[in-house]
Amino acid sequence: MELLLHKVCGQPAALPVTIRRCGPADAEAFYALQNEVRAAMPHPEQFVPDTLENITAYLTGDLCLGVYDGARLGAYFILRYCGQNEHNYAAFLGVPKSEWDHWANADSAIVHPDWRGNGLQRKLLEAALPLLRPGIVGIGATVSPENQYSLNNALASGFTIAARREMYGGYDRYLLKKMV
Repeated sequence: MELLLHKVCGQPAALPVTIRRCGPADAEAFYALQNEVRAAMPHPEQFVPDTLENITAYLTGDLCLGVYDGARLGAYFILRYCGQNEHNYAAFLGVPKSEWDHWANADSAIVHPDWRGNGLQRKLLEAALPLLRPGIVGIGATVSPENQYSLNNALASGFTIAARREMYGGYDRYLLKKMV
């Protein structure tokens, strides 16, 4: 899917990029972008990073989209199918365990600072929806209450705040849900 970025480094631009489904070969680029973005965050605790091993697993079995300018990855979105796994956000949303297979986790949406202001988090979610596994009825997500940018993007994408709780070993998070 082709897309035109209207801002680059906060300045008006017309940069054509491509949103594409990604696989294990993209793991190093995903991992590097995650670490670069997190290192530049004023409050890195707002994002709990993943291991290269986990990112490779997500790229193997889940729905992962990347935004590329040629070979440069500038944004990505990971949507996980956790099924009956205890990490399925449906478990925290009060969804009966028999229905967990019908839920997905919006796990990570990462945008390089150079490309912010283009609505890429929303555009990646919109691009992912038609690619969802058949039978998925809801998506769960988490966001730090202090991360207003990500929270506002999620709310604008149709997520609602379902709860506030401690997650990921002691981090304060909103638990969000979206019916699809």
